Amino acid sequence: MLFLLVSGTLPAQDSPAPQPVTTPQPVTVGPNLMRLEGVDQASGIHFVRLSLTLPPATSAAQGLPPRFTVECDDNNGKHNLLWFISFGGVPDPGFAPPFRSTQNALFPPRYPSVKLKMTFEGYIKWKPFTKEWSALPSGELRYRNPGTDSPNMESPRYWMQYLNSLPGLRIENAKPGKGDPAELFFQSQPLLNELKKSPECEP
Repeated sequence: MLFLLVSGTLPAQDSPAPQPVTTPQPVTVGPNLMRLEGVDQASGIHFVRLSLTLPPATSAAQGLPPRFTVECDDNNGKHNLLWFISFGGVPDPGFAPPFRSTQNALFPPRYPSVKLKMTFEGYIKWKPFTKEWSALPSGELRYRNPGTDSPNMESPRYWMQYLNSLPGLRIENAKPGKGDPAELFFQSQPLLNELKKSPECEP
């Protein structure tokens, strides 16, 4: 007797499709206040960026308004705080991972320095402080945290003490020249309230 062997194929088990890496999008959390939160895939840093923009009525800039951003980073339990200022016309670049040296780039890039004058205002008006900021390629200015290449002795966390007591922050060029943007004034209380909800922003 001749048997005919019929071969069949078992249905393959469904394997989960790879999930695309999604870029976090900013979320509105208050009037003129945006929150951007995510985890950087390369560094594993959990970041929270809170950006306070000036209302159009108080901003002379065309297009994108001036912006004050506080960024909180959590790198394996180590917290870092960064301050950014935009005088307007600059899109939010989002999170930028810290520099990592490679064979082609052994040292971190050096950016031009800009001196800004900060005045904290509230129930009193404190004397102004002049500190150095880095002019980033994105168009933002980043407060230069203390380090070997920074003349600033105080970190943004130090200035948070002033901001919590006197939440009106006035920012201007220390020596304004022709064509420089006008001074900015941020009522930062909504931003401060949102910071308190973020464990990444704690010391």
